[in-house]
Amino acid sequence: MKDKTSSYNRTRPYPSRYLGASLIGGEEIRELLDVVREKSPFRHYGEGNPGKVEKFELEAAKFLNSRYTLGVSSGTGALFCALAALSAGVGDEVILSSFNWYSDFNCIVAMGALPVFADIDESLNMDPADFERKITPRTKAVIVTHYQGGPADMDRIMAIAKKHGIKVIEDNAQAFGGEYKGKKLGTIGDIGIASFQTNKMLTCGEGGLLYTDNEEYFIRAVRYHDLGTARDVFINRIQNKELANEDFEFAGCQFRMSELAGAFMLAQLRKLPTILERCRAGHRRIREAFKDSSLFSFRPVDEGDCGITVFMLFETPELAARFHSELANRKIPVGTTSACCSLPDTKRIKNKGMVNKNNPPFGPGFAGEYMVYDSAAVCPNTSKIRERYISFGIGPLYTDEDINDIICAIGEAEKAVTGK
Repeated sequence: MKDKTSSYNRTRPYPSRYLGASLIGGEEIRELLDVVREKSPFRHYGEGNPGKVEKFELEAAKFLNSRYTLGVSSGTGALFCALAALSAGVGDEVILSSFNWYSDFNCIVAMGALPVFADIDESLNMDPADFERKITPRTKAVIVTHYQGGPADMDRIMAIAKKHGIKVIEDNAQAFGGEYKGKKLGTIGDIGIASFQTNKMLTCGEGGLLYTDNEEYFIRAVRYHDLGTARDVFINRIQNKELANEDFEFAGCQFRMSELAGAFMLAQLRKLPTILERCRAGHRRIREAFKDSSLFSFRPVDEGDCGITVFMLFETPELAARFHSELANRKIPVGTTSACCSLPDTKRIKNKGMVNKNNPPFGPGFAGEYMVYDSAAVCPNTSKIRERYISFGIGPLYTDEDINDIICAIGEAEKAVTGK
């Protein structure tokens, strides 16, 4: 077996870093064929007897140990439903991490609420101290993103949220199946969401999941995802049947999950334990091999980390860039494994672009009219920390030999940079 002192001579490419997508096969085909035979791609009725989405929801609830789950058309749709469940809107502020994806920001804005950015710490997740600094009397909720499989500091975040009466949405789009101190990510706060886009832990191309233990939030999310309707299949799951009363109806959108997506997700969900086991094992071996490195450290890792991305932290951006080049020269697939970025630095957010410039929260007379988004002013650590990291992904198809070669390549890069 190679170690970090071996000579690196690999020439073939590494396996796909995609996760659920890399394991698509006969299981998905069999589930999809059931839908075709039933001629019922819509979950609520059809020629036959649709039931894939409901079965997926129930299996997901069992896996997560969550009382209520709702399959939706995308992770973004799940975020919309989560904010609707909390009645977020004009006059409210919602805090989110500065290092993030556009969906979190867009959903807040589209609901009429005002996004407020909190900085990150060296976990690449929300800095709890800055989260607390950004709280005002108008703060309704916080969206906590678990970036690339790594849990945020939920003990501190939950304590702060409870102290100030703030609701917590966990954006688990990039960490479905991950855990924090024995609890599944997304089940610690008030509402959890997941995404099943192709670059996520599991995929059906586009899809999402909302989950919660609060039945009022669940039914509000159900209504929002289906034009204000709460069908019997959902009402039958809850205890308080009063929530089915027409007095609780409101205008909603259409984020329903199709039977085709539900069938795909049934097959994918059953592969998640394998994905986590293989990725975590490789991640653990790499960390162990370089735990005493004087050149870099690894992103702080909770045992519940999904193990899908290795993050190496250096003293300076220049040192990180040099090490990046050394690994790239050895054909390690080094580079970002997510399109997340420092949102306050992007043009569309700096410009506060809206479909109609008069809409809340940025239109004339609304709370965000004079809001300035600039990371140097509001989140100065985001770029500074991110520029000191390099990263590469690990997929479930990576073998022991692949991990051995990565360890060997890192060892050679370390020698090249330090001269030792």
